[in-house]
Amino acid sequence: MSEQGAGKLSPRLAEQIDAVDESHPVEVIVELQPLDLPKTGSRQERMAAAKRRFELEVQSVVDKITEAGGQVLETAWLNQTVRSRIPAGGVPSLAEDDTVSGIDLPSRLAPEDSAG
Repeated sequence: MSEQGAGKLSPRLAEQIDAVDESHPVEVIVELQPLDLPKTGSRQERMAAAKRRFELEVQSVVDKITEAGGQVLETAWLNQTVRSRIPAGGVPSLAEDDTVSGIDLPSRLAPEDSAG
């Protein structure tokens, strides 16, 4: 993996990938590069344009995930992310995609401590 690709992996993900066999599936969150959003039009028109641009940009990432034997679990155009399950050995080639800005493990949400 190139230095640029390695820089896109979170330390937690890099550690997990190193600890498992390359065929072991890992669940990841792929963050895409920020989109150049339209500055004119109604709010609804700008949102529709952003969604269309995301759908175009995300395709190369979806292709890399499926080519590696992975599966897209969910996409979120609003925050430009893809949640997927991919064999650990496929993560480095995914990180090389120019559309990808970062890859991390999903964060687990914990309830706030209500005592206080």
